[in-house]
Parts: sequence; structure tokens; C-alpha cells
Amino acid sequence: MVMCIFSGAEEGFLSLSVDLESLHKIIKNPIRRKIVLTLLEKNELAYMDLMNIVQVENTGKLNYHLKILGDLLEKNGNGRYRLTEKGHLASQLLLRFPEKNPEHMPLKGGDTILIGFVGFILALANPGFWGFGIGMMFLGVMAFLGIAYALVVPGGAMWLLTVRRTNSHDAYDLFKPPLVAFALIVLLLLLAILLNFRITVSTPPQDSGSASLSQPFLPSLLLIGLFFFIGVEIFEVLSKISRKTRS
Repeated sequence: MVMCIFSGAEEGFLSLSVDLESLHKIIKNPIRRKIVLTLLEKNELAYMDLMNIVQVENTGKLNYHLKILGDLLEKNGNGRYRLTEKGHLASQLLLRFPEKNPEHMPLKGGDTILIGFVGFILALANPGFWGFGIGMMFLGVMAFLGIAYALVVPGGAMWLLTVRRTNSHDAYDLFKPPLVAFALIVLLLLLAILLNFRITVSTPPQDSGSASLSQPFLPSLLLIGLFFFIGVEIFEVLSKISRKTRS
């Protein structure tokens, strides 16, 4: 008899653990959390009223979240949504264990300089510039590679480091490191002009012999410096799209 009671209690505990785990997966989404807490406050709501309060932009998205919530919700005789007994349990869990958002840490001056310097070094490592010496027949490929690299790598690295450091997507913080990297590019350009630094790109031998092309090297880096800001913006837009899709 005691064994039966113990066995039943153990099964109930395991069942409760499984239910809580599945419940957490259901209500971890911020929109579904808001639906549950809104219905707890309002008791019951019509479909359009719920949609307006939760601020979901289309019916397809709301229907998706209502479907995921499943037996946490039910409709009364008037077609208005309300919480079930399980839904009330979920709402109590949300009240007892509110979601904690990471604290926003403003980007400090030292971090700004360090992240900007990382972007600057990555810009100098651009294979699209250092590959000119392999010959003019590859010039188009290297130019494309240089532009792609300049748009993706330095800006992406600075965006990632800034977001991880600040726990936010504040535009003021995001664009401070690219400004530092751009300033370093400008200083390098001024130094190159003062020293009259030039790079020679040689063409492969032609029918009539060989020729050489001499052109300034670093002025093109000024344009690459502008790509810092474009690259950061590209990654921020992609991040917003990803967060919106997950929600």
C-alpha cells in the first residue's frame, strides 16, 4: 500500500516536471507571455480587442501564438478568449518568476576605442587590397572580394562585439566604434599623403612587352572607412528581422 502511494506520488512529480518544462517552452515567447497576462488582467477578451492590446500587427501572427498556447486558453459562449485552469497556473508562474531582461551597459570609452581598433585592423587585412600584386587578370575578382569583405567583416565584428558588451542595440553605442575606426583610417590616409606613399600594380606581359600602373593605394581606404557604418547597419537590420521572425 505504501509502495503504491509512493509510486503514485513519484509519477505525479514527474508528470508535473514534464508539464512545467513544456509550459516554459510555450510561454517563453514575449508575445505569448503578454497574451496570458493580458487575459489574467481582463478576465476575457474578444479576438480583435486581444489583438489590439497585445499589439500584434496581423491575424496570422496572432492565430499562430493562440494555437501554440493551446489548452491554456478557451472560448466562452460569446467567442471571447479566457484562461483555462492551466492558463491561470501559467499566469501565476509568470507573476512569480518574471522574465529578466539583460541590463543595458553603456559602451565605455575604452571599449569603444578597442572595438574600433579591431575594425580598423580588420580593414587593413582586406585581401581585396593586398591581392593586387597577383596581376590585372584577377583585378575584378579582387575588387569584388575587397568590397564584400569591407562590408561584412569589420562592420560585423564591431556590431557583434558592441552588442555583446552592451546587451543592447542602441544606435548611439553601435556607431561609436565605426567612428573610431573611420578616424584611424583618416589618420592613416593623412600620414600616407605626407610620406607620399604609393603602391605599384604590375600588369602581366602583353604582346608588346610589359607595362606598369602606379596609383595611390590608401585613398581607396577612405571609401572602405565609410563601409564600417554600412556594415554595422546591415547586421543590425538582419538582427531585427531575425528577432521579429522568432517572435
